[in-house]
Amino acid sequence: MIGAGGLVLVVTIVFAVAGPPLGRRLPPAVATRVLVSAAVAVAAATGAVLTIAAFTLIGQIPQIADAGRWSAQVVHDADPVPPVLAVVCGLLVLPAAGRAIVLLVRRLMAFTKVQAACRDHPDAGALIVLDDDRPDAFATPGLRARIVVTTGLIRALDSQQQRAVLAHERSHALHRHAWWILGADLAAAANPLLAPTARTVTHAVERWADEDAAVEVADRRLVARAVGRTALLLRRSTPRPGPAPSAVGGNVPDRVRALLAPAPEPRLRHVALLAVLLLVIAGGSALVSERGRELFAHASVSRQHH
Repeated sequence: MIGAGGLVLVVTIVFAVAGPPLGRRLPPAVATRVLVSAAVAVAAATGAVLTIAAFTLIGQIPQIADAGRWSAQVVHDADPVPPVLAVVCGLLVLPAAGRAIVLLVRRLMAFTKVQAACRDHPDAGALIVLDDDRPDAFATPGLRARIVVTTGLIRALDSQQQRAVLAHERSHALHRHAWWILGADLAAAANPLLAPTARTVTHAVERWADEDAAVEVADRRLVARAVGRTALLLRRSTPRPGPAPSAVGGNVPDRVRALLAPAPEPRLRHVALLAVLLLVIAGGSALVSERGRELFAHASVSRQHH
């Protein structure tokens, strides 16, 4: 069990270090899907390993053993996890679960607040224009995604730049980018090693929307100008707090540089490398789960025999 758990930890560290740079080399839509899926899987695997390791000690408590109908003494005698290590695992997994739950509740409350604000404009359709001098544009994260743009931004952009910004926000709405970001942020809350991956995903969804906008308006330089202009405008105004993806998320200079370059090409070897890391961590966590199951099954059978 310890060997498989150590393998999971090593691969987690490898993914935390290698995942973000590999993701930046992929087309943004592919990077988002691969990195979020991998981050959630890695966070779940490490959480499972830590929980199982901690429970090998918790399962030795007589009251817990009686409730589970296994022998606490057999678990103690056959436990492959040193008590100190089990305590450390418990101290790691409990705050991780708490952070993820708090983040989920706060983000869902923020999503609900945005949706409630949109209900004040029932006849606006998919596009809501707010009478607000502050320049801003974003896509709501709800099941019925809508695009919100302020009059301040409309006045500050020419018609072609407006078209590019709206195309960008339509991509956010169409592909539910807020939920991809939530998945990455939850993984990072559960496993802080994945924080760089979550930041890379935030940037990738903006690049995804940029590329979709560039295809829709058939002008990469126009989208680059619109992104740069919107970023300068928002820098001079009060930032809008909230979970909805906006036109100026991620690293704006990098986004502009990418738009001034040719569209990115798929790189299957990078996807394959991330897939191999995922398979290894999935196999390691499955092995730890099986060893834990065998430990308590053996303790249960021993109790029945006695």
